[in-house]
Amino acid sequence: MNYAKIKWTDISNGPGVRVSLYVSGCRNHCKGCFNPETWDFNYGDPFTEEVENSIIDGMKPDYIKGFTLVGGDPFEPENQKALAPFLEKLRAAYPAKSIWCFTGYDFEKDLLTGKLGDADLVTRMLSCLDVLVDGRFVEELKNPGLWFRGSSNQRVILVQQSLARDEVVRLVAITDRLYVRKFNECDEEGLYEILGDGQTMKFIEPPFTRDGTREFLRDICIGKGYALAAELKDTGKLIGYILIKPCGDGLYETGWIFHKDYRGRGYAYEAVNAVFDYAFAELGASEFTASADERNQPSLNLIEKLGMKYVRSEKEDGNLLLVYMKNKGNK
Repeated sequence: MNYAKIKWTDISNGPGVRVSLYVSGCRNHCKGCFNPETWDFNYGDPFTEEVENSIIDGMKPDYIKGFTLVGGDPFEPENQKALAPFLEKLRAAYPAKSIWCFTGYDFEKDLLTGKLGDADLVTRMLSCLDVLVDGRFVEELKNPGLWFRGSSNQRVILVQQSLARDEVVRLVAITDRLYVRKFNECDEEGLYEILGDGQTMKFIEPPFTRDGTREFLRDICIGKGYALAAELKDTGKLIGYILIKPCGDGLYETGWIFHKDYRGRGYAYEAVNAVFDYAFAELGASEFTASADERNQPSLNLIEKLGMKYVRSEKEDGNLLLVYMKNKGNK
């Protein structure tokens, strides 16, 4: 395998400062590709053991948060033989640092089916990855505001969660302690722990039944996509639900419900701020509204900490709701 270049302090291909390896060779030949010179499998220099060791050494500083494979395409059959053992070596050396990979191939259709190259090598590569950005770059869908993607058809996938749950888990944001992602069918039990708890739902609505949770997950969270999940990075536990409901003309309604065992630790603040950034950058949001019962002081405190401004009061079922607003200009 050849490689085109190494970026030792890259901030464009994953969160934080990273070491990024640009491999050579790609058959996708996407129109408008950022690195067309890397299509050629013979471009650049040989990827030797000396180069491998230099990358592992370059990953040592604490400010380096992870490693990213870019291309070319790392999953081309010609590149798999070199990259599978290298990724295993890198993962063993830095288990706490994230490994990202960009590919023009499709996670389910190409990588999981064994159609692309050596199925065992592909499996070994995937077992080392935290995040995969998949899909061809489509120039007509190009959007500079997208989070670590070039075009809107591409997906940011949590690889280990997807493999374990046997369904694609799509990531939309990362905080220091959380993954903010789209909901999946496997979230039913975790969501019920949150929405089915009477203490948690005290100032919101009656606690959900299991059937109600299942229907809400399928229809609202997944079907309409009106909510995002907050998951702990270190354990994979679902701890929060964040509403993100479009109301037209760039206006979104938001709200959040977090597991009672994880309140008061700043998780909701982290997650909701990340959702604001995602919506303003990718969804075309210009304004958010949120409301809370006047008796729900912790939620009101968080709303104000998030920089939302009081706009009005409303009566609902005999209770007074305080309505707040946040716009893109004061994010």
